[in-house]
Amino acid sequence: MERRPLGDSGFFVTPIALGAWAIGGTVETWGHVDDRESIAAIHQAIDSGINLIDTAPIYGLGHSEEIIGRAIQGRRDSVVLATKCGLMPPRSKTDLPPRCLARTSILRECDESLRRLRTNVIDLYQCHWPDPNTPIRETMEALTSLREQGKIRVIGLSNFSCEEIAAAREFGPIHCLQAPFSMIRRRAAADLLPSCVEHRMSVLAYSPLAKGLLTGKFRIDSRLEGIRSRDADFMGQRFARSLRLVEELKPVAERHGKSVTQVVINWTANHFGITSVIVGAKRPSQVVENVGGIGWSLTNEDRSTIEQLIEAAEREP
Repeated sequence: MERRPLGDSGFFVTPIALGAWAIGGTVETWGHVDDRESIAAIHQAIDSGINLIDTAPIYGLGHSEEIIGRAIQGRRDSVVLATKCGLMPPRSKTDLPPRCLARTSILRECDESLRRLRTNVIDLYQCHWPDPNTPIRETMEALTSLREQGKIRVIGLSNFSCEEIAAAREFGPIHCLQAPFSMIRRRAAADLLPSCVEHRMSVLAYSPLAKGLLTGKFRIDSRLEGIRSRDADFMGQRFARSLRLVEELKPVAERHGKSVTQVVINWTANHFGITSVIVGAKRPSQVVENVGGIGWSLTNEDRSTIEQLIEAAEREP
């Protein structure tokens, strides 16, 4: 599988990555998840050529990292291992996770992630969300200290704005940004993607399939559970508009003998400024389906057609 540079870090990553949010998720979030299937999915990803695995301590409150740690034993050298810091366990089921990028918290989180992942170094360590209560200098000094100790190799950011990235870069190198990007959420194309290209930073696109909305498996009358039942993209006109877009993508998929899922992954992975798309999977069959989105090309005519479809959907009320 193709490898692309991860900024100026010296690492090269595949254009599709395995996202491990669902692997660590609870029934209330992603439905039933079987740990044995999760491990099999990780093995399938590595066997298929995927080398980037992305997780975070908040995914299942450490369970995602633990499953990955078990799965990569004996295969650590085949993986660019990415995790995060900065989101604390929520105080209740209805609360959002508090943000904390203070030095002592980052140092503690890193050690806990290393233990759960059963490794002595994290390849890519990312701040999950900005923390307005901690000076970015303190955060960057903590990350730099971890790198000097050999506990992490590359520093990345997630969900940071252009201004927040610039502030962080004042205190050390940032090699990549993780940001939401999909056919129905293209805001990053206006500023983040050009800025990252200018500063030779990679962009890892998360939610390229919009929590499965762009896969074609949902209908207007689908029963929604877990995280989707609370997501505005799965409600009202926004939901209906996205479902129409999926239907309109089917002729493009049929011309290539691909699924809509694979067309969406291909379009996203080859968009200007995108280094890799992070796609979740809970079982090996999903990994196989997702990998089918890489290794072939949409034509210029296809991309023009898709652009017109997306723009028409954006103009709908």
